[in-house]
Amino acid sequence: MLANIFLHYVLDLWFVKCVKPSVDGQCYLVRYADDFVCMVQNRHSARKIEMMLRERFAKFGLSLHPEKTRTISFGRYERQNAHRQGRRANTFDFLGFTHYCGHSRKGTFLLGRKTSGRKFRKACKAMNDWLRRIRSVMRIEEIWPILAAKLRGHYNYYGVSGNSRMIVRFGYVTIRAVMKWLNRRSQRRSFTWKKLTAYLEHYPLPRPRIVHNLYRPLPSK
Repeated sequence: MLANIFLHYVLDLWFVKCVKPSVDGQCYLVRYADDFVCMVQNRHSARKIEMMLRERFAKFGLSLHPEKTRTISFGRYERQNAHRQGRRANTFDFLGFTHYCGHSRKGTFLLGRKTSGRKFRKACKAMNDWLRRIRSVMRIEEIWPILAAKLRGHYNYYGVSGNSRMIVRFGYVTIRAVMKWLNRRSQRRSFTWKKLTAYLEHYPLPRPRIVHNLYRPLPSK
């Protein structure tokens, strides 16, 4: 909370009052805690803002993360430019999502989001480690509500438009891990896919679904 208050004055208000009026074209800042993305219209403006940010942060004993800070081209024409230049289109990670340049069914530009690879692997490892720890100390009746809550939390956060494949994949990986660790409770494999499917019919787990429709048109005034 203190960091948010601090950066509100050090970064947010300063960006509005000092940065935006001093650069050409459109300029926006999106921040969550100490992670932020700056979007500008021109390359020379991006270089200028990065220099201003470094000078501003140095006054308060702060610095930009050397590995996370980068200036990239992105937007409507990024895929065409990347193809012409013989490279892959740029992407960036922010708040657990990889943002990429996509397109709608009509072929128009669309900002795409999917669970970042690092966050996906971390979530899978956390789920697997939890199942391994509790498999011998909790009954399946106790495991199921907690497992349901963990899946629900993952889908509620990552269930955004365009990310169906990744949340479905997480659900599949979780079910495989459940079967693996339940079968290690004893020397005899007690859970087959058939038995697990039958159990899920009686005690279903939350299904992957899109919770946040980011492409819904804004209501007309």
